[in-house]
Amino acid sequence: MKKHDYLIVGAGIAGLTAACRLVDAGEKDIAIVEDGYGGTPYIAAFNAVLQENPHGDSAQLYAEDMLHAGYEIGNRELVQKTASLTTEVVDLMERWGVQFTKTEKGYLLRHCSGSTVPRSLCRTDVLVGEAVVHALVPRLKERGVRFYSGCACVSLLSRNQQVYGITVLDKLNQGTYHIYSNKILAAWGGVGRLYADSTYPGDVDGRGVAMAFEVGAALSDLEFVEFEPMVAYEPPEARGEPCPTAMLGEGATLLNEKGERFLLKDRAQGEAGAPKTLINKAIMREVSLGNGTPLGGAYVDLRMIPQETLEAYPWFYERVLNAGKDVKKELLQVGPMAHSHSGGIEIDLQGMSNINGLFAAGEAASGMHGACRMAGNAATQSAASGILAADGMMALGTDALATADEEVVYHTNLAVRNKYYDEIGQLLMTHVNRERSGEGLKAAADRLTAILQETTEDTLTHQRAQSALLVASAALQRQESRGTHVRVDYPEQRKEYQCSIRLHKDGNKAAIQQIRRD
Repeated sequence: MKKHDYLIVGAGIAGLTAACRLVDAGEKDIAIVEDGYGGTPYIAAFNAVLQENPHGDSAQLYAEDMLHAGYEIGNRELVQKTASLTTEVVDLMERWGVQFTKTEKGYLLRHCSGSTVPRSLCRTDVLVGEAVVHALVPRLKERGVRFYSGCACVSLLSRNQQVYGITVLDKLNQGTYHIYSNKILAAWGGVGRLYADSTYPGDVDGRGVAMAFEVGAALSDLEFVEFEPMVAYEPPEARGEPCPTAMLGEGATLLNEKGERFLLKDRAQGEAGAPKTLINKAIMREVSLGNGTPLGGAYVDLRMIPQETLEAYPWFYERVLNAGKDVKKELLQVGPMAHSHSGGIEIDLQGMSNINGLFAAGEAASGMHGACRMAGNAATQSAASGILAADGMMALGTDALATADEEVVYHTNLAVRNKYYDEIGQLLMTHVNRERSGEGLKAAADRLTAILQETTEDTLTHQRAQSALLVASAALQRQESRGTHVRVDYPEQRKEYQCSIRLHKDGNKAAIQQIRRD
């Protein structure tokens, strides 16, 4: 029987940071179940309030920026807690071997979209997330943390509103088994590859929403899928590579097919620091007016940016260059693409859900981003919530885990998977994309409900359908446009929806309620 005091599902920055925190506190019996590192290796920025900074930044200013970027939907106490932890996060990262780029004046701080002041730590040689993985994983293994690699969680085990373990699919050995623990951290990422076209790596498949729902966890803000506004649409070999919005702070501009800097219509001060939601809306407006590029987006003009600055973003610049596009000489077609998720498991200030022992961090958790994630905040929220959850798990105590080996419930039917898996992704692309309508959302929900009934023989496809249905249901409930959620039939923001949409399991259906955020 496999049992651990602490069980972390996911080896992205949230799970790794939580494990570091537990090790620092002297905890020993820690396990991480992972099938990859999620979106972490692709993280380019890390927002933080430093003890000493040249811009007058503060935790309070950072929290207010987060709430404003999230259209005031964020959980204010949770946002403030996150902002107050960022200095501690940087200290933890550096003690565990993660280095950020510095100049003779101190840390290199970039000014990302949504921030009042420059506060984004970075690396100019590799991606920050890549550095995090390379530094933390080997050190955690050296400190005795058990890694179940090549393994995917396929269900949570619970009874009487208490988790006691998970079911694992071992992809390397083609087997299934249980791992027991009464303190579990869901750090499995967001809705990921639920969408047929997205920037997500393949190991973030979005089933976590369904797994949490199944055991009765409250979920909120599921409708707020982040669409990164400047994702490369070309060349084909580089499609899906995000062009960092920090480039706008370096002098890049956005152009429509007529060569106009269309964002100036919305923001006279220019592109630098523009919120992602504004960029998305402006690009889609130009497309609808017939001013879009041949591939249905906009052009980003990087030609005026110094060569050495472009080379400081090697993950982007080199990939596009190697694919045959020299952005120093040519315009690049970019546009919105599913990129991250602001919704997930609802947590308290200790990082725990309404299910005892089930914690959540990173994109698996909701409450921090509200209706839109501020640029550079993915890594920050993940790491800070990892610390929050680790502290919460330790505070929960070490009650004895009473359980016994039991039968694994997991179904595989490749015929069912082949029939429905891709259709689910296309339904979201068609009806729960950047712009939605009540009619389309209803059609998606009806079809997903039918698919749900037809996929019980294949666990992975069934969970995929359930997660997609919950996202569509939340979007259907929000009858307004706010942040990353754009309803063409309700184009205005409405005061009565200054709330989070909460879903939880009630029998075989999802009960829905509004949580005011005034």
